[in-house]
Amino acid sequence: MLQTAIFVDAGYAFAQGAVALGHPRVERRNLRLNPAVIVEALTLLAKDVEPSARVLRVYWYDGLGRGSVMSQDQETIAKTEGVKCRFGTINSHGQQKGVDSLIVTDMIELARIQAISDALVLSGDEDVRVGVQVAQTFGIRVHVLGIYPATGSQSPSLIAEADTHHEWNVDQVQNWLSYVPDQTVRPALEKVGGESTDWLDQYVSSRLDELQTDYGASLVAYMDANKAQLPSDFDRPTLAGAREVLGRDLEPDERKALREKFRKEMRAKFSS
Repeated sequence: MLQTAIFVDAGYAFAQGAVALGHPRVERRNLRLNPAVIVEALTLLAKDVEPSARVLRVYWYDGLGRGSVMSQDQETIAKTEGVKCRFGTINSHGQQKGVDSLIVTDMIELARIQAISDALVLSGDEDVRVGVQVAQTFGIRVHVLGIYPATGSQSPSLIAEADTHHEWNVDQVQNWLSYVPDQTVRPALEKVGGESTDWLDQYVSSRLDELQTDYGASLVAYMDANKAQLPSDFDRPTLAGAREVLGRDLEPDERKALREKFRKEMRAKFSS
């Protein structure tokens, strides 16, 4: 049976997608993914490269921060029909670890057991090249997909190893990825221990409104299991957003008040 598996390096998709949108240094919290649209676009391309093949599924590879709590986007993509998520880790510098090896291992194994005839790979990393080479020795064809400008974002040797190479342009990326600037909340006063906490109330409220119910519930579950601590991949961007709201670093008592406010409001909103 002709069958195509799709392999997606989410780190590459977000990072190079942001470049295509004109925001090369944006944090992932400011990017919104439309899972259904990207899965449909990948499936259509897989049909184009081998019209006779059935699409097995999309394998989605991403990193998890400390505490292994999925982000809102990760939860959404994990629940998308026809998608299997595989997770590496994220180190203290925000870099993915172990993702490339998962892609390589899965692609080689599916080729070895003859579960697929074709692989469509959205990635730019040189480390994926060896997986392409080995998978091809089992008789499959490997199609590599990049995001504009692919010549600057993908390993030339990875492109050279591919049976076919494809590139998504800016218009195609805009269909499934969008940039969302931080909401600006004008602080009434900046003192937490003093007269007003208007900025704090507004910021926490606006941040919680962005969270889906399942993700909020997972944050509460994490706090219950970790002595009320917030997971780092939620805490860090939350503090960063507060710094942008105030236009300065938070004082220690402000950080403490912010975290306490989030704990209280999250439990009230998302506890079952």
